[in-house]
Amino acid sequence: MEDKGLFLERVEKILMEMNMALKSFQLYPPGHPALGNIGEKVGGLLQELIRERDLNISIIGGDLVANGIPFLKKSGVIESFKQEMERRRIEGISFLKGLERREVEEFISCFSSSDWQKHWQEREVKHIKIGKIFSTQERSGIKDEEVVSEQERVLHKVYQDNVHRSKEIIEKIEDTGRLEAEEVNSTVEAILRSLLKDRFAFLNLSSIKDYDNYTFTHCVDTCILSLVQGEALGFSRDKLLELGVAAFLHDMGKILVPKHILNKPSRLTPEEELIMREHPINGAKLLRETKGITPFAAIVAFEHHIHYNLSGGYPKLRQKRRLNLFTMVVSIADVYDALTTLRPYRRPLLPFQAIEAILKLAGTQFDPFLVQNFVHLLGPYPVGSFVRLSTNELAVVCRLNPGRAPWVKIIFDSEGRRLEQPFLVDLSAQTERKIAGYDNPLFKGVSTEEIIE
Repeated sequence: MEDKGLFLERVEKILMEMNMALKSFQLYPPGHPALGNIGEKVGGLLQELIRERDLNISIIGGDLVANGIPFLKKSGVIESFKQEMERRRIEGISFLKGLERREVEEFISCFSSSDWQKHWQEREVKHIKIGKIFSTQERSGIKDEEVVSEQERVLHKVYQDNVHRSKEIIEKIEDTGRLEAEEVNSTVEAILRSLLKDRFAFLNLSSIKDYDNYTFTHCVDTCILSLVQGEALGFSRDKLLELGVAAFLHDMGKILVPKHILNKPSRLTPEEELIMREHPINGAKLLRETKGITPFAAIVAFEHHIHYNLSGGYPKLRQKRRLNLFTMVVSIADVYDALTTLRPYRRPLLPFQAIEAILKLAGTQFDPFLVQNFVHLLGPYPVGSFVRLSTNELAVVCRLNPGRAPWVKIIFDSEGRRLEQPFLVDLSAQTERKIAGYDNPLFKGVSTEEIIE
């Protein structure tokens, strides 16, 4: 896996060449000999970088970010490119595998134009995607649902980048037995930046489940769900970062659990159960021995399966004591994400069913105040909920609106026919459409994950 610093250096070199190319296009008219094959160098550097995975350049929380990694050192090159994006109201640019050098030249040519949007729409460029966010005043005919869709696409790319980095971190531990603190800290920093910019938009992404990559998405989802709680509780930014790292690493001890036990589709034997119950101790040991990781990570890894009232869970404490606050926050996030995800040994619960299960455990397994805080944050209809509207249409909740009715994607019309093109609706701006109650997506053969994604 490429070093984070080296990766950012390579991206900065590409942006430097791109800045120079943009200036040339702005100085000389089309067809001028000075332009020549000006996109060749940029195209070559980009093609080399994206052989293994796509490159996403975005602005999150005011910072330029490459594949979820922020440029913390603000150079003139970085600031200049960020300003070019901001001037055009662009929040994300993705360069995809299969990129042709011709497409790079098309991009630079359009990007340097004052009327870049019109020119871009006229070009056939398949491997460069631009995410543009419009302000209310500038939308001029652009529908609200199109704006939300674009925002979600940009954030979804950041989310997937973080899941990919989670995969790399875990696989590196499996291969070497070592945890790289800097990689974890920078990943959580990227998640936190995105979340602080738009808590509810990023929270929505934690509802996207990936059965095949559960270990990696669970790290990211538990981190997101914990950070949302921490922010609502008024944690400082530094404390949020520590909480996020602890949440991200809470299950690291499972790396030492044999795969045939971890993914067993049936009930564990007593012997297998004993092995599984060692993961909090093993995780705490690994994290305690890793320099550069907050000490809270080892505490949370050790405690996250112990009940709030100390009446159950594991491992057994030698002496009864109050659990760490971070542990109590992370344990709720951990269980909610696990309950709503398909596992080898059980079907997932619907979001409202998972909330009901957690509410029943308030005061025993979970801190009752923190449970109420969590339920309040998710709202009466959490993202991923399959609902029937007052119009008899069926929809899935896609985005929360703080204190208001959510955004939904309508997928069945009032006659029960599945729509070829589902569409987004902001229920807070509707008078005729209201949520009448929950429905079960299984009866309609619907995967909420594929719809939200």
